This record gives sequence, structure tokens and C-alpha cells, in this order.
Amino acid sequence: MPDPVIPLHQPIIVGTAVEIRPGRVLDVAVHAGRKANAPVVFFCHGAGGNKDQWRIQWQTLANEGYSLVAWDLYGHGDSPKPDQPAAYAWDELVEDYLAILSRYSGPRNVLVAHSFGTGLTLSVLSRLCSARPGPQVESALLLGSLLTRPAFRPGLLSLPAWALTLIRPWLARSFRLRAWHPQANPALVAYEDKLTERNELYVFKALTSQARWPTLEQLGALELPVCVLAGDWDGLTPAESGRALAEHLPNARFDVLPACGHQLMLEKPSAVLSVLRMLLIEHPVSSRSVH
Repeated sequence: MPDPVIPLHQPIIVGTAVEIRPGRVLDVAVHAGRKANAPVVFFCHGAGGNKDQWRIQWQTLANEGYSLVAWDLYGHGDSPKPDQPAAYAWDELVEDYLAILSRYSGPRNVLVAHSFGTGLTLSVLSRLCSARPGPQVESALLLGSLLTRPAFRPGLLSLPAWALTLIRPWLARSFRLRAWHPQANPALVAYEDKLTERNELYVFKALTSQARWPTLEQLGALELPVCVLAGDWDGLTPAESGRALAEHLPNARFDVLPACGHQLMLEKPSAVLSVLRMLLIEHPVSSRSVH
């Protein structure tokens, strides 16, 4: 089945400003579906991304009647971008995520996340394990994930934001080479590359310096079904790291998408949709759900 054509002229997922917690405003998109007893699907993008990177999955599932929620992380897309590192502390981002789940969850919920967003999702699931009552999550799909927090060159994180701005062309070129498969649609790569110009490098520095991942013990307590997908050409979160994560989760399956880089939902949208549909159909609420 060929991948659907990805529109590149305007955003598909359009949100509105929502005060999700006192003093924390995020741009959130919500689609109310018509499919009876179906899960609500939550989409969490990665560092430097935005909610519209889920546009193909969003459009397809909306047409199929699913209820959907996606948001721009603090400092991303159309959400505020304050110049205070504390605004991007890991616990703050996790609390934002939990607040979104609390506000928009249904009786059944499935989480979908990419890259940095997978770490947030794992942390949220870990928090839900120890919090009763709370939103019930029955499964998760993690794209381009890792067993432990991403490793960044210490020298880069020590540079002030103005210095990072000076070397931004080099950073962008390095990211392109490591993030995309050589056969990725050039128009798509150029479009996404242009969007990264909206990213503030002080946000990148604050995010990467404060990133945390759940401990191995916490991962071992997550009994819900989890699918981990990796691209075989991913130079940012190599497939081996995704496999290692899946091996430490009690109820996980792992797969590698061929001829695919780090941007799985954009490079191989149909393959991602196939795995997501499997989760939406196969796993009703059970004792293994996290709530």
C-alpha cells in the first residue's frame, strides 16, 4: 500500500491556546470522533518537532471516526516559548502531559509518541502506575525511542544560546544527515527543515540539559502493551537502542522499518498507521492497562 501524499502547504492539525495548568498555556488540537467504544489517541511529538508532524495519522484516523488529541510541547510550535530554563524542566513537561490526559481522556486511551516525546510518555506511564485513580492507558506506540536519556555532546550543551545560533547552519545540516533516510522525499525534508527555523535554541538547550528517562526498575513495572518502532537508517536513535528498550519492557514488541530514518511518522506513515491500528483493535481495557 503506497504512503498517502503529505500536504506541505499548510498545517492540518490546528489547535487553540488552552491553559492546561495554572500559568501553563499550550496549543492543543482536539478532534471528537464518532467511533463507539474506541480509544482516544494522544500524539506527543519530539524535541524540535510540532503536533502537525502527525498530520497523516491524524487525518486518516479522524476519517475513521477516532477521537484524537495532539499538542505543541512548551517551547514548540504555537505554544509559548519563554526564555527561562526552568519552564522546560522534565517534571513540568510531564505535568503538562498528565494534565492533558486528565482533561481529554476517555474510558480507553492509547498514547503515541516520537523521540524525546517517548521519554515523556514513559515517565507519564510510570507516574500513572503509582497514582490512583487516574486516566486509564491501555497501550502505547513509541517511535524512535531509547532505553536511557539521549546523549548529547557536552561541548554543545555548555555553549550559550547565542553561540548555538552562530553554528545553527552546521547543526541543521548535521541533523538532516542523521535524521532522514537518503531516499526521503526532498520536498518533505525541505519543508520540515524550514519549520525548524521556528525553534529557539535556548529551548533546545534547556530541554536536552534537563531530560530524564525512567529507571530500569520503573520500566520493568510497565505491564501494558507497548510497540517500539525504529528506522533502520536512524542516526539519532539507532534501532539497537529501541530494541534495548523493548527488551526491558514486560509486554513489548519491537520492529524496524526498512529504508527509514528518524522521522518514522513522516517517512513511513502507512507502516506507522498499520501498527497503531493493531494496538487500537487488539487491546481492550484489561488488568494490564496503566491507570
